[in-house]
Amino acid sequence: MDQNTLCRQLRIADQSLVFLLLLIASVLLSCQGIRLQREALCRQLRGESGETPGLFPVRLGASALVVGVLGFFLCLAVHTWQEIAPESAPAERQSARTNLWASLLVFLAALLRLDDLMQNAPCPD
Repeated sequence: MDQNTLCRQLRIADQSLVFLLLLIASVLLSCQGIRLQREALCRQLRGESGETPGLFPVRLGASALVVGVLGFFLCLAVHTWQEIAPESAPAERQSARTNLWASLLVFLAALLRLDDLMQNAPCPD
């Protein structure tokens, strides 16, 4: 491999690490949302009144992060699929095609979840 190819692959690896960290941040936001929801349910179970925390902003942030991260990995899969040479091994072409479809389907699922969240957003007071 030439120097330019190695540098490009290193840049992609660095970007992938950043987007994986964003995915972890999204999971942590989701955990925070579940923790807040659990606390509100425990208060209700004890008969305590009080304001239920707004979970929508937490869920929206987590969902938006997931869509962004999956969009990056979809772009990466498209780029990989486009770069496969016709003379590449059939297994390599099949793997790139499978990864592209998987990335597309996961991205679309995240978009559907974000759309569902937005459709069920609480009305502002």
